[in-house]
Amino acid sequence: MDNDKCPSLWRIANWWTSHAVENIMANTQACRLFEENQDLLNMFEKFRQYRTKEEQINSMELAEHANNVMNTLDEGIKGLDDLDNFFEYIHQVGASHRRIPGFKVEYFWKIETPFLAAVEATLGDRYTPNVENIYKITIKFILQTLVDGYEKSAKAGANAIST
Repeated sequence: MDNDKCPSLWRIANWWTSHAVENIMANTQACRLFEENQDLLNMFEKFRQYRTKEEQINSMELAEHANNVMNTLDEGIKGLDDLDNFFEYIHQVGASHRRIPGFKVEYFWKIETPFLAAVEATLGDRYTPNVENIYKITIKFILQTLVDGYEKSAKAGANAIST
């Protein structure tokens, strides 16, 4: 990535490590996401039974899903230094959500606040206004790329049907 054109994204791609992802408490992030958005919890048959915060925190299935979400964000952030691969990967992940019954494109944006809260909790005093701004830009960029992949897959499917 040309770090002169996109210095904030270059910086976060270089700061981010798998170790950081482990410390971001993916399970807590998922619990907050589902606490604030019960409609999302209902989309997943295997998660519907977890109504209380305690049940959600103790759920291995929910922890696995949270880890998958965090791994996607991790791969996205680490891939920012190779934008061709970044776009290919994140677009594919966005497109894959077409297979989830009842999924709506706006659901991607619901991860933004829990993600930023988890980063803030993890970084503590190191979560300065500058770092916050960089993470906000980065998560918005990743989420918009997921949306683009989701929407492009619908257009590709419509074009395939019409030809």
